[in-house]
Amino acid sequence: MSPKEMLYGLLTYLYGSKNIDLDFNKIEIKFNKNNRLKYVYYNGRPIFTFRNNDGYLLPLIEAARYIRLPYVVVDEETAKHAIKGKSVPAKFIVRASPDLRPNAEVAVLDIKGNPVAVGRAIYSIRELSLGKGYAVKPRDTAELDDPSTDATA
Repeated sequence: MSPKEMLYGLLTYLYGSKNIDLDFNKIEIKFNKNNRLKYVYYNGRPIFTFRNNDGYLLPLIEAARYIRLPYVVVDEETAKHAIKGKSVPAKFIVRASPDLRPNAEVAVLDIKGNPVAVGRAIYSIRELSLGKGYAVKPRDTAELDDPSTDATA
């Protein structure tokens, strides 16, 4: 079995075949020095990183364009903070997908539906209704478009 076939099997197992919109001819797989899967690239950009301890493919921000992940939608101000890598408070989530689970990989979307971050959900959909605490811990964020919103300013 080729590495791309193994990758396809892993992706369909983790995310479901209906939720994947990738052309597997454009995928490039990078291995570490021990010849284990490390990164998955699509069109020259990294979309997944591999977690060795459990064999999970963690989506990066670019993967949110090609994989339908559970999501949370946040307001504009919270989206600016999420782009900087800050955790997303539950009280600023406008809506969330109904299949949101704790410890699931989620996409953080702004009001317009653009992905601003990808991370791990801390709460379930029921716990989000309490509006307390941090709901999503971002792993990867979108690039800042406006240099005036730099985190050092």
